[in-house]
Amino acid sequence: MRGRDSLPGRADPPRAFEELLAQYVDPLYRTALRLAGGRPADAEDLLQDACLRAFERFGSLRSLGAARSWLFTILVRTHLNRERSRRRRPETVEADLDETAFERALARWQSPATPEELLAREQLREQLRAALSTLDSGLRTVVWLVDVEGFSHREVAEMLQVPEGTVASRLFRARRELRDWLGVTEHEMLQRRRD
Repeated sequence: MRGRDSLPGRADPPRAFEELLAQYVDPLYRTALRLAGGRPADAEDLLQDACLRAFERFGSLRSLGAARSWLFTILVRTHLNRERSRRRRPETVEADLDETAFERALARWQSPATPEELLAREQLREQLRAALSTLDSGLRTVVWLVDVEGFSHREVAEMLQVPEGTVASRLFRARRELRDWLGVTEHEMLQRRRD
């Protein structure tokens, strides 16, 4: 008898992996897009590489309860490996940001709202995007994984292969820099995150 948290379809790994990936592909893509600096083509490449690595290691996944963290860990580590490789061999040509495609992708995940709410959200989104772009890559990654994707400090520490205290420190610094850049108090920032 299979446990509640065990993996279904082990007799057909490709199908089981496809079913698992379907549950998480949207948040994985959003994170890949953020890690790739808003460049959809780079995000798609990153996600494709991460999915290939996850499929190759699918046999190492022990339970469905760990699947989300396992997939995000592979995505983040794939990104970090690419970053390290790029630093060793800098690119000579940088792709232009496709803002229109990025805005369309963001719009798909928004709930229906009044025009005033949409305008306020858009203004806040622009401010946050600008503020996030000023952060160092390490800070931006931590704040995205914790505040947007909802991972715990421990999970992010495992993904990035750093101590939990380093995650907490980076998160503190990132939030402080974002508050300073946006010119809001900590109370206002917490209120915006709740809304």
